[in-house]
Amino acid sequence: MIKRTMKLFWVLALASISALLLTGVANAAFVISDVELDEDSLTDSSTNFVRDIEKGDEFNVKVHFFSTVDADDVQVSAEIRGYDHDDRVEDISDVFDAKANVTYVKKLSLKFPQRLDQDRYKLRVQIQDRDSPTFEQTYELEIDAARHLIQIKDVVFSPENKVVAGRALLTTVRLQNRGEQDEEGIKVKVSIPELGISASDFIDELEAEGSDDDEQSSEEIYLRIPSCADTGDYTVNIDVTFDEGDEVVSATRKITVESDDSCAPISSSPSKEERKTTIVVGPDSLNVVPGQEAMYQIALTNSGSSARTYTIAVDGASWANFRVSPSNVLVLQPGESGAAYIFVSAKEDAPAGQNSFAVTVSSNGEVLKQVALKANISESASGWDKVKDGLEIGLIILVVLLVILGLIIGFNKLKGNGEDEEESKTYY
Repeated sequence: MIKRTMKLFWVLALASISALLLTGVANAAFVISDVELDEDSLTDSSTNFVRDIEKGDEFNVKVHFFSTVDADDVQVSAEIRGYDHDDRVEDISDVFDAKANVTYVKKLSLKFPQRLDQDRYKLRVQIQDRDSPTFEQTYELEIDAARHLIQIKDVVFSPENKVVAGRALLTTVRLQNRGEQDEEGIKVKVSIPELGISASDFIDELEAEGSDDDEQSSEEIYLRIPSCADTGDYTVNIDVTFDEGDEVVSATRKITVESDDSCAPISSSPSKEERKTTIVVGPDSLNVVPGQEAMYQIALTNSGSSARTYTIAVDGASWANFRVSPSNVLVLQPGESGAAYIFVSAKEDAPAGQNSFAVTVSSNGEVLKQVALKANISESASGWDKVKDGLEIGLIILVVLLVILGLIIGFNKLKGNGEDEEESKTYY
């Protein structure tokens, strides 16, 4: 008798539970028929379906659902919880009105941050209006890391916001390895294309994510801002190359450059002191081969009534080495002329094509002239170019020798004529 009573109790209990479940389904305002992640259908969590995704990717989510009732102010959302940062993994549709017995498709987008832990998460898809209970369906997602993934965590400038033209800008780049593999030989390059300057540093190794040494900062990367750069905001590019050059991650920052007070604005009308000095610069453009020197000439004539001291400054750039011969300081007496020669040698890693640098001529603290010179950097020198350069240098030396020889011969003739005249005189 007791067994029969217990059996009847369990039968009634199961029937009640089934009735409640059926009533809940029948009373559901919305029924999700399909959820797609980048056009791949997901299976709900009851089947323990797991989908592999890489951090840093952005996915489109399509929610297909059926409305059993007329409902106003409906929204569809998708979210992942348990991520301890402000950039949440979630999206929600605009508000819309649903009609009974109509199927809808709503498109959402989810961005999985690189800081997301490698773990299993629940993707919760919800449909709700202003008054009805929330309808929710969950799906299991497995978050994996890419094999090779480096994140630029921070970029620090010194000075931090502004730098004066002619001074150094120091840049430190903080990196973190978010990938599954250790990375070696990581190149960090900082450049300001508008100013034609760049510099690089190498980080020997970054261990895989989760290791003690998966974060590291570069050394201070030195960039010298050109002396007379215009005041304004400039874009600083940060490029990180890794995985033997196959992977590149980039970022940009802004830095404000303030012009140096010693750089006077270039005016179409020369100053009073400049009119007393004749400055001739030529040529203004030369072809430069890495490993060789190109020579630019600056000729000065002091037309004033007193001696003047001139200083020639070359606004250096990271792509070349510069030297001024015989000196960057010239002292000219009234009416005297002089010349200085600027030798430019491109570095091996100099970018091919047209590059520029500035030459400034000053006297007594006043800028007399500032001129931009150009260098067309080629890949390498051909055999004929080298021979031609050698012939040109040889020809110049030959002309100089001939001039000197002519002067010596003329001087000797004048001297000989003077002696003959003295010997021909007879005194009584």
